[in-house]
Amino acid sequence: MKFTCLSKPDFNLWNCRSVVHVFVVIVMFAGYSNNAYAQQKPMVLWFDKPAYQPKVFSYDVDEFKKDFKFEEKGWMEALPIGNSRLGAMVFGGVLRERIQLNEKSLWDGFRHDDANSLGAKALPEVQRLMFAGKNDSAEQLASRTMMGIPVRIKPYQSLGDFFIEHVAPASDTAYSNYRRWLSLDSSVAVTHFTYRGVTFKREVFASHPANIIVMRISSSKPKALNLNLWLLRERDAVVTASNVEANAISMVGKVNRQDDQGKPVGMQFASCIKGVTSTGKISVNKDGVMSIKDANEVVLYISAATSYGGKDPDATCQRILREALTKPVQNLFNEHLKDYQSLYGRVKINLSEKEHPLELPQDQRLVRVKEKSYEDPYLSELLFQYGRYLLIASSRKGDLPANLQGVWNQQMNPPWSSDYHTNINLQMNYMAAEAANLQECALPLFALMDSLAKYGQHTAKVMYNARGWAVHHLTDVFWRTAPADGVVGVWPMGGGWLAHHPYDHYLFSHDKLFLKNRAYPLMKGAARFYLDFLKPIPAGLPNAGKLVTNPSHSPENAFEKEDGTQFQFTYGATMDMQICTELFTNCLQTIDELRENGQSFDPSFKAELEAALSKIAPVKISPRTGGIQEWVEDYKEPEIGHRHISHLYGLFPASQITVNTPTLFAAARKTLERRLAGNPNAAVEEAKNRYKSYGSYLGGKSFGGWQSVWISMMYLRLGDAEEAYKHHQYQLKYGMKPNFFGSAFQLDGTYGSTAVVTEMLLQSHTGVLNLLPALPAFWSEGFVSGLRARGGFEVSISWKANRLKEASIISRSGSLCRFQVKDAIRIFSGGKEIQPTKNTDGIIQFSTIKGAEYEITPL
Repeated sequence: MKFTCLSKPDFNLWNCRSVVHVFVVIVMFAGYSNNAYAQQKPMVLWFDKPAYQPKVFSYDVDEFKKDFKFEEKGWMEALPIGNSRLGAMVFGGVLRERIQLNEKSLWDGFRHDDANSLGAKALPEVQRLMFAGKNDSAEQLASRTMMGIPVRIKPYQSLGDFFIEHVAPASDTAYSNYRRWLSLDSSVAVTHFTYRGVTFKREVFASHPANIIVMRISSSKPKALNLNLWLLRERDAVVTASNVEANAISMVGKVNRQDDQGKPVGMQFASCIKGVTSTGKISVNKDGVMSIKDANEVVLYISAATSYGGKDPDATCQRILREALTKPVQNLFNEHLKDYQSLYGRVKINLSEKEHPLELPQDQRLVRVKEKSYEDPYLSELLFQYGRYLLIASSRKGDLPANLQGVWNQQMNPPWSSDYHTNINLQMNYMAAEAANLQECALPLFALMDSLAKYGQHTAKVMYNARGWAVHHLTDVFWRTAPADGVVGVWPMGGGWLAHHPYDHYLFSHDKLFLKNRAYPLMKGAARFYLDFLKPIPAGLPNAGKLVTNPSHSPENAFEKEDGTQFQFTYGATMDMQICTELFTNCLQTIDELRENGQSFDPSFKAELEAALSKIAPVKISPRTGGIQEWVEDYKEPEIGHRHISHLYGLFPASQITVNTPTLFAAARKTLERRLAGNPNAAVEEAKNRYKSYGSYLGGKSFGGWQSVWISMMYLRLGDAEEAYKHHQYQLKYGMKPNFFGSAFQLDGTYGSTAVVTEMLLQSHTGVLNLLPALPAFWSEGFVSGLRARGGFEVSISWKANRLKEASIISRSGSLCRFQVKDAIRIFSGGKEIQPTKNTDGIIQFSTIKGAEYEITPL
């Protein structure tokens, strides 16, 4: 079948009647003058059967009551739409459709002081015990005095479920011509089927400009739509007919939560669903059940809001609804598409001409990968764009950032509370934002950091007697910054890791106003905390005099001392030292960048940083393994194949270990190989470990999710294309459910997979643009356009026979361009050849003009 790319900006989705035409609806791209960058294929997840739904829907089943049970059925087949604040999962049912709804600020819990006032007083003794080798005593004291109050946070919650049921004979359930799909090119979910000679179609999109979800239901024959519609929530809500809006369902509620004095403090929320038809009749009974009779088509408008930030949720819902109703639905769609495409359409990709979008349904494509180890480049293209799609749909300016599950969650008490985990998961959500040309989507992350910095100052002072701000391994929409979940939560490194992102935002944009006014205050606040938290190792111990964190963890991993005792609680874990080193170094580079007219910038703080940086415990190579040493001492590893590889933070996401540090670079590879090889005799040798294993690596394999992403990114930094590609394939094989959601009910592995594909094609972490640095052999011919590189560059690349064919570099900042390719090249701009200089290390460089485009062609 030949695929046509429809690119008319005024193409009318609503009048499109052909299934195939809707599949390829509106693929709009940013324009490039160079013909090498052809159109990408339509990006579409499609299925030939509905997502699973039980015959009788009930919240009193395992899918809602037990962690992870819902993964086995329809949730992982449903299709997500979102406008950042609102999310919906479209199940694509036939005679009964389920649309699961979310509003991102709907959380259990409330804002309160979570800092433990005992912390600062107990900390010196915890540190003394730890340096004295009394890890158990230090852990017990910390568990009594350094845990946040309360110990655990409350969860992000589902808004509810919206059902649409056709009035039809119970005995007649046969249907045909079924398709459902999610178009990433237009951000629309469509369900299409024929029942009793009538073709029905449901189209759903979530408009960011209008702040509302819109669904259009249509039929091929007049008066064929006879429907009942209702809204449910598991608890804390009342559903009725709206007393404000005609033909509308109203839901209002308040989370059942009290403070320590028994005062109700739960969040209020509301939703309103309005039906509009010009051909049939609509009514809503007192219980909020909407009936539609004899209609040709109906448009449904879904609004929702909470009291978060002091809003009146019901009034907010009504205002949003009234504003949306002033515009024809086609105008709402056009505005949605223009807004969405302004972000999504910046990047195109094609990794193969071999595979086609309509070759197989999405679930069958993945089965082919899982069961036959089939290599499907279209799935890689689709996953790359899907990660971008999800970020646009869950993280827009002015909203909360994407949580563990983006914005999509069907439970009242989801796994890990669907919170913000700051020990890799939140960071991985945003790992691709800059390079994949979605820099605006990172703004909610920086807004979160602004709030954490505000409340984290109190935690830093009360619990550590330190300046600056601190956050531990998780937070929520009430900006918790104190330790949670147990003594493993006494890990105040979240702020340092988060601080990587605003500085990276600057490196990609060269926006000095952002650096000075937004990034640097966040970085400085985080750095001031560590300057006070770091302690010198006492005399008589290895590395005496060096500064280390105390207490410390290498997240979730354990070590074994010479006497056979095992611990997780320690001091000076290598990851901590790498985070501090990166942060201090980035702060110093920022101070140099912000110098003006030869005048120094923040000189006293610069002196503090330089003094501390010269004393930080260095990264070491283990004499025992030849790899990077994970701990301050060369302890035995109780679990050789442990799933975290935290001590390679310096390799990725930081840039402390590169080809320019060859000894550490080689040791990093050994570390990765050893961890992935695991222990073939673990069942015997590791059976009595103090700490339970949750799935060790073995035989060089990863098993999907964030682990496969992190490993791929580490191999990409090592320049090993085939190993990185292998773990990308493991992601497709083991980590992806039919709708590309993650198998552990978190989306970081999906967001992060976009970064994996990106860095196979372009890297810039060393300050040098590296074109096709780790291109897998299987992707022998293709193109990508619109990627971003540090230095303020936008890059497009095409290749053939695994070699560069041509490239385009647009300078967005006018900075010096330094890059490398494997072949000799020529550079042109405006029809004139540019003569670059070439360093002894093979790096080519040339000056650029802001806004100019530079064409690269091999000799």
